[in-house]
Order: sequence, then structure tokens, then C-alpha cells
Amino acid sequence: MVRWIFISLFSLLCWAVLGCGDDDDSDPGGDADTDSDSDSDTDSDSDADTDSDSDSDADPGKNIGDPCTCEGTGCEQDGFDVPIPNGGTIIGCENVPSGLAGSELVCLRSYVGNAANDTFFANGFCSLMATDCDGNQLICDNAAFGAYADMAACPAGNVLLTYDIDVQVELVPGQALEATVSNKTCTPSCQVEGDCRESETDPVLNQDTQYACLDKDGIKFCFDPRGLPTDYTAEQF
Repeated sequence: MVRWIFISLFSLLCWAVLGCGDDDDSDPGGDADTDSDSDSDTDSDSDADTDSDSDSDADPGKNIGDPCTCEGTGCEQDGFDVPIPNGGTIIGCENVPSGLAGSELVCLRSYVGNAANDTFFANGFCSLMATDCDGNQLICDNAAFGAYADMAACPAGNVLLTYDIDVQVELVPGQALEATVSNKTCTPSCQVEGDCRESETDPVLNQDTQYACLDKDGIKFCFDPRGLPTDYTAEQF
């Protein structure tokens, strides 16, 4: 069972978290036809491929589902990258739209260790997300972020995943704290195998990623299936 809570020996991690020259030909001299090919042509369509493109269409990367990293305080705890940075600066998600009601920008990341269940986001995964929590107050005070009730959509071309995770945390052996964390997560749409960063290797888990183009009731999206419970919904935008 996947748990999205990162525990140290002392505290729970808070989850947070986007010249044309005038060429007036004013020559007063002879040959007043001022022509000398005065159509000012010299291929004056100023083309030289002046669509100012030079591949200037916005970087196709840096969107939801793309790789990301975190820099600065709050990106790790006890020497480990935490799945959702608590502070720091997210790098690689610069084109993810901001202002989506209820959501916060996150860089989901892999984690392996004894402080929490493993999470599976090879090389980081940009997303917009919100959570809610019901249960132990110590867990819920740290697990909820964004405005879960207000988040009802993802940017066009993406899929909204909605699912609950049952959390059990043992700060003291034999004494489990329990809560249910509700998640709303934006993930990119896909069409076929090969759309979802499948060829990457996860440097945290030291294994090939399991990103895949998943199909939920005809809605296809990129995600690592190990991060999803059996029961979840997917909505296309």
C-alpha cells in the first residue's frame, strides 16, 4: 500500500508546496530615376527565415509529466530526496500553468528507505496536485496541501487522477497512527507505448522506470502504476 508520508525520527515532513534601414535613396545626382534597382529588393522580403523561429516555439519540455529537480532548503530530509519538496526551488516545471484553482505545483520524486513506503517517479515528475486528509491529526496536519475541494480540473491535454491512500505510520513500534489521504493529481495524456518516458532509469531506485501509458476506462495517461491504488478515477481535460 502506497503511503505519501515521509517520517523522520523527530518529525513529519510538511508537504507543500511556477532594422530595416530607411534606404530613402535621397541621391540628388544623375540618373534621377533613383532606380539602381530601387525596389530595395536585395531579397527585401527580409526572409532569411525571419519567421524568428530558430525553434523559438516555447520549449516543448517543462510541462506536466516532465522531469524535474529541487534546489535549496526543503528538498531533502535526513539526506534523502523527499517525494514532494517542502520548500526549495523546483527546476524543470517552468511551463506548467499556474493559477489552477486549488492546486499546487509539485515535483514528485522517487524515494526508497525505511522512513516511508517507496515512491516511483524516476528523475522527477512535474504535476499540479492537492490533498486532503481524514484521521490522525499529526499525520493530517502535515499531509494536506492545496485546496482539495476547489481543484476540479487539469490543464487541457492532461488527466486528473483522483484516489485515496490509507496511511499507517509507526513512530513508536506497535503504535500505529492511521489516516486516509485523498489525492488529486494532474498527469499527461498519452496515445501509445513510447509516449511516457519509458526508456529512463531511476537513479534513486537503481532500476528501469515503469512509467507507462495506462488506460483507465478508455482514458490514457502517463504514470507509474506502482503509485496508484486499485480504486481510482481518471478524467480527461
